[in-house]
Amino acid sequence: MNPTISNNPAPPDIALRGSYLQSLEKGLSVLAAFQATKPLVSSAELAERTGLDRASTRRVLLTLVQLGYVQQVGRLFGLTAKVLDFGYQYLAGLPFSAVAQPVVEELSDQINETVSIGVLEGRDVVFILRVPAKRLLTFDPGIGSRVPAHLHSIGHVLLAALPAKTLEQWTQGMGFTQVMPDSLMSIDELMAGLQAARHQGWALTQRQYEPDYGGISVPLQDGDGHVVAALNASFIVDRDSELRAVNDILPRLKIAARRIEQSMGLDKRHPGRANGR
Repeated sequence: MNPTISNNPAPPDIALRGSYLQSLEKGLSVLAAFQATKPLVSSAELAERTGLDRASTRRVLLTLVQLGYVQQVGRLFGLTAKVLDFGYQYLAGLPFSAVAQPVVEELSDQINETVSIGVLEGRDVVFILRVPAKRLLTFDPGIGSRVPAHLHSIGHVLLAALPAKTLEQWTQGMGFTQVMPDSLMSIDELMAGLQAARHQGWALTQRQYEPDYGGISVPLQDGDGHVVAALNASFIVDRDSELRAVNDILPRLKIAARRIEQSMGLDKRHPGRANGR
């Protein structure tokens, strides 16, 4: 749904060209080309998705089969569970990975809503922790799922924390697709939302990516005070949802975020943060 994102990486910097492994680039591009909606796919289709020639694609696939990251079923190929090793190592290395899960679970029980933690990856938000509500939402992403950052409250929180120059680079060449009738459709609209998030310290979006779906998010900072992720609660949009999100869910989100930050030693380095945001 985000037309500005491509699996093809940018050309290597001139200073790095002597150290740049195109074979590794090809292997990673093939891995990234697999899709959950079609787990088994031919080498020809993967070649089309990646822009590689068919011979190179097949060599990459057969190498990945030997390494255990891809399985071959007849003429089709699919990922194996071994690729999860990369994700688990990443998640385990996050500064709040060991402490956030019970806090998120408790918050989800308190508000009976899906609670997630997301990070910024390219122009997407990637969910790295998620506890679903007991009732099922229409929009039900899992860990590792992606959502266009400009359409999600997590994205607004994280983008609002970027330095001005970085944010300017992030928006360069950005395109917009009418995902929902209420979706943001211009840089001006996005910047207005980011300014509001920066000023108030939280962000709320509704009906941006899915019908009748909204969310409210607050930042998560590491021990040095840098915003590294955002904590989010999802909700079904109705007549009273915004009022409930701001008056009931937001205070609980802030408390949960402080608990996670305290567990990361934030209060020891930034004593003023212990009493509020």
